[in-house]
Amino acid sequence: MNNEIIKTNNGFEVKKGQTMSKLAIKGGEKVRDYLFPSQNTMDEAEEKALLRVLKTGRPSGYRANKGLHFFGGPEVKALEVEWSKEFSSHHYSIACNSATSGLFIACAAIELKEGDEVIVSPYSMTCSATIPLWFKAIPVYADVEPDYFCVDPESIKQNITPNTKAIIAVDIFGQPCNYARIRAIIREAENKYKKRIWLITDTAQSPGARFGAEFAGTIGDIGVFSFNFGKHMTCGEGGMIMTANLELSQRCRLIMNHAESVMNDYENDLSNEFFNDHCHMIGLNLRMTEFQAAVAREQLKKLSWNIQERRKNVALLNYLLSSIPAITAAQIRLDCTHTYYVAAYLWDSWEANGLHRDKFIEAVKAELSPREGRDGEGVQIGCGYIKPIYMMPFNNDQTHSLHLPVVEDLWRNKLFLTLYHAPNSKEEDIRDVGNAFNKVWKYRSLL
Repeated sequence: MNNEIIKTNNGFEVKKGQTMSKLAIKGGEKVRDYLFPSQNTMDEAEEKALLRVLKTGRPSGYRANKGLHFFGGPEVKALEVEWSKEFSSHHYSIACNSATSGLFIACAAIELKEGDEVIVSPYSMTCSATIPLWFKAIPVYADVEPDYFCVDPESIKQNITPNTKAIIAVDIFGQPCNYARIRAIIREAENKYKKRIWLITDTAQSPGARFGAEFAGTIGDIGVFSFNFGKHMTCGEGGMIMTANLELSQRCRLIMNHAESVMNDYENDLSNEFFNDHCHMIGLNLRMTEFQAAVAREQLKKLSWNIQERRKNVALLNYLLSSIPAITAAQIRLDCTHTYYVAAYLWDSWEANGLHRDKFIEAVKAELSPREGRDGEGVQIGCGYIKPIYMMPFNNDQTHSLHLPVVEDLWRNKLFLTLYHAPNSKEEDIRDVGNAFNKVWKYRSLL
C-alpha cells in the first residue's frame, strides 16, 4: 500500500496514485479502503484487574441485609472512593449496574409519583423520558439549543408548571448544559410555586466536562454517569450516581440494593434513625459486580488521556473541514469544556446551493471504511442523531402532535456526527476523514 502523501490543487491531501476524477459513490476510488483502528482502550491493566477478582472467587461482594456487605465488595467500594476523589470529594458516589438504573434510582429517591411532571430533552437516549413513565409521571419535552444541542433553558422555563417535580438535563455529545440559567429558572419557579424542583443531570456522554469550576454530574441534586460500551470509559455495563446530599445518597443506596430487606434487619433498631425514617422504602437489585468495578477502576485512570486525545483529534478535524463553507463545527459554551463523545457539525444547505445534508454525508461515507471490530456497523458518520423522543411510539397522541422547531430542524436537515475522532485514532486517520469531506465538497456537482 502506497502511503506517500501529495497535495492537490484545492489544498487537501490524498495518497499518491489515488484518482480524484470521480466520487466513490459514483464509482471512483475511495479515499480510504482499509479499516480505521479499533477504539478498544482495554489492555493488560484490565486483564489483571479481572484476574484479581477471579482469584478471590467473589464476583460480587453485595448482600441485601444488614452489615458491611450491604455496601458491596472491595472493588465497588474502591471505585466509589476513587470516583469522588476524581470529580468532587464533597459528593457521595454510588455505583450501579447502568446509567438507566441510575436515572431510575434518582427518580425513586426524589419520590417521583403519578401525575408529577418531569421536563426532559427530546434529544437524548429514550430513558430520559421512559424512566419517568415507570413512576406514572409525565415527561414534558423542552426544545434544545441550536448551537450547543443541550436542553434550552428558556424552553424549560416555558414548560414549568405547578406540577413540575424535576428536570432531567442531559449533557449531550460531551458538553454540559447551561446550568447557570437552569438553576436560576429553578429558583424562580420554586419561589413562585412554593415547592422543591429537583435537578437530575444525565452525564452519560460527558464525564470530565466542566461547567465553570464544576464537573458535569456534580452540578444538580443527583448526577448519573454511564460505563456502557462505546462511552468514554466502559466496563461493559455499569453506571455511577453522584450527589452532595447525604439523605439522597442514602435513599439511592437503599433503592439500588433491596431497601426492604435491609429495613427488615433494622426493624425496631431505635438507634438508627435514618433506617427507621425510611422503613417504607422498597428497592431492586441494581448493583454493580466486582468484575465491572475492577475494570471501571482501570478505565478511570485512562479517562484524562482519553479526553485529551479526543480534543486533539477534533481540533485537527475542525481545521481540515474549516475550508468548507457549508460546515460549521459545534460551538463550546463559554467557560465550559467539551469531552467529545461525538464530534458534532452543522450543515448549511444554502451554502451548498441546496444540496441536502443527507446526500452529502452519504457520499462522504462512501469514501471511507468502518472501524476495526465494528465493520458490520458501517462507516461511523451519522445524520441528525436520533428521532426526537416525542415522535416515538410510546408517547401519547397529544405528545405526538408536539412540534419543537429547533430539534426537528437539527434532526432533519442540519446536524451530523462522526466518531472517527476517538482516542486510538492517529493523525493519518483524521486526515483521511478530512480528505473525504473535502473531496466530496470539491465534486459535489456530481451528486
